[in-house]
Amino acid sequence: MFKLIISINFVILFLMVFMSVAFFTLLERKVLGYIQLRKGPNKFLLKGIFQPMGDGLKLFFKEVNYPSNMNFSIFLVSPMLGLLISIFFWLIYPYFGLNFIVTFGLIFMFCCSSLMVYIFLMISWSSNSNYSVLGMIRFISQMISYEVSMMIIILNLMFMINSFNMNDFYLYQMNIKFFFFFFFLFMKLKKNFWAKKNPPPFDFSEEKTKLVSGFNIEFSSMSFIFIFMSEYMSIMFMGMLLFEMFFGLMMNKFYLNFFILIFMFLVIWLRGFLPRFRYDKLMYLIWKMILPLFMIMFMFNFSMKLFNLYH
Repeated sequence: MFKLIISINFVILFLMVFMSVAFFTLLERKVLGYIQLRKGPNKFLLKGIFQPMGDGLKLFFKEVNYPSNMNFSIFLVSPMLGLLISIFFWLIYPYFGLNFIVTFGLIFMFCCSSLMVYIFLMISWSSNSNYSVLGMIRFISQMISYEVSMMIIILNLMFMINSFNMNDFYLYQMNIKFFFFFFFLFMKLKKNFWAKKNPPPFDFSEEKTKLVSGFNIEFSSMSFIFIFMSEYMSIMFMGMLLFEMFFGLMMNKFYLNFFILIFMFLVIWLRGFLPRFRYDKLMYLIWKMILPLFMIMFMFNFSMKLFNLYH
């Protein structure tokens, strides 16, 4: 009976995440409309509230174009695998309170995040397009670079709670929040999530003036929907992970969802007013500035852990 309840809860969670992706697009278009002093989607029925449904139907019924020299099986399967892995991210969501515990949840998240590199490699290589391959090289190098620093930052936090379990972030923050002690880590991890998940102004793999549409240039209709949903689901998951680790909001879902909404708004807001800067500057920032700093912090925390172990 307990397993059935858990299964039903996760099915409801996944359905709500899918619906959130649809309305995330509506929020994005509305906010960008206000930032750019123009009208957002406001024509479809009640103030554009059914606009996500119209966008979904439009993409669903669009023509599917297949490149002549593509690898057909990988071309069809890779977007579905990307969406499936994005769904797996949400398995560590502390949805059922302390009654459902994923002991190695953060390790599972690291594994899924690493698999996304191979998914986007398959997506771009299977279409056999020069633009997609160039976008893939940019995206994978950017994703791997910021994933290294992301893992080191999270390892620093795991030294504090001495666990890989997401639920323990709540237990260790019942009285005081990590946000007030590790504000610098919070800001750097937030920037790492933004750069890793490739939203503007960090969308170097989809730079319209150089790469047209980047690694997904040859995908349309349902295949494009799968890629699109996997990216937006990952952005929402990173918002949940960020505020769960620094605020411990597991037992109060209203506040956790409210902070996820704030994270989504900040992603859209940065897209509206920040210009895209050079790709080599992004790589310089991570490899020569951020990564050495957090490696020093990691070695310090590791040495303190050994000191406590032996004494």
